[in-house]
Amino acid sequence: MQDADGSPRLSLRALRYFVAVAETGSVTSGAQLVRVSQPSVSAAIARLEADLKVQLFIRHHAKGLSLTLSGDRLLVQARGLLAHARELEQFAGAMGGAERGEVNAACFITLAPFLLPGLLSAFAARYPEISLSIEEGNQAEVLERLRSGRCEIALTYAYGLSDEFEIELLAELPPRVILAQGHPLARRRKVSLRELAGAPMILLDLPHTRDYFLSLFRSVRIEPRIAHRTRSYEMVRGLAARGLGFGILNAIPRLPWTYDGNKVVAVPIAEELPNILVVCLRLKKLVARPAVTAFAGFAKQHFAEVWPKLMQTPPKERSKGRRARLAAR
Repeated sequence: MQDADGSPRLSLRALRYFVAVAETGSVTSGAQLVRVSQPSVSAAIARLEADLKVQLFIRHHAKGLSLTLSGDRLLVQARGLLAHARELEQFAGAMGGAERGEVNAACFITLAPFLLPGLLSAFAARYPEISLSIEEGNQAEVLERLRSGRCEIALTYAYGLSDEFEIELLAELPPRVILAQGHPLARRRKVSLRELAGAPMILLDLPHTRDYFLSLFRSVRIEPRIAHRTRSYEMVRGLAARGLGFGILNAIPRLPWTYDGNKVVAVPIAEELPNILVVCLRLKKLVARPAVTAFAGFAKQHFAEVWPKLMQTPPKERSKGRRARLAAR
């Protein structure tokens, strides 16, 4: 179906069927998800491809469907459009009432335990009519969810970003060395990375995260001796507390105790190294819905008020205009 100017007129029903098939990988499963007959879903997908004059799926014999590049691009926009439609329906049903809608967000996995419990509780109290769902993931997973439209906003670190994202700075966190309380360097005011050359390192081994930590050593022309790799933030602290090596982390909780009752110390690094930036991300090409805008503003305020109470404050250091460089990206 087309408008008078020849442009395709897309129905929300067809887009819902398309998203269901794309997410499940088959017409049969997609039809079950939307509770519509398989022939109806197949016909709607065929009409959608005909109207758009593109192939949206590659059909694999006995192996379901996979998206073409055009289908992948449509999926991102379709998810956003359907979310807008649901919000509009809720608004129309409650004219003059409180903010309504839904927000699908993502959060970097090591930030989540610090930030999400209080944020979810406070947001629900302030916006009871907005349904908030947050998925945790590493940086690669968070960015993929944004690009695919599975979420519309993310609270994460500024790893591996491009100009496709709208970036709002929330905080700057300097790297610090994590040591057992009884380590010979634990009482030092600062520790040089060169003093750690040859010492066993416990690496937080997540996509993009590992690159950042290793880049700190490469900036001073040192290759660290990695003794342990872990995907767990608390494992870094726990292993360091047992004297099995040193770690490097940026988010440092006020309480120094590990899960098994030992104590770690966070020591500033002598070299001037890049801080990690905590940011709020959105895709520029997607128009932010009112519910998403409400969440973004609330999260920024909550972060500013709560984060300093949770974190062990590092000594003051020179910023060298990092905020300006971030704004210029």
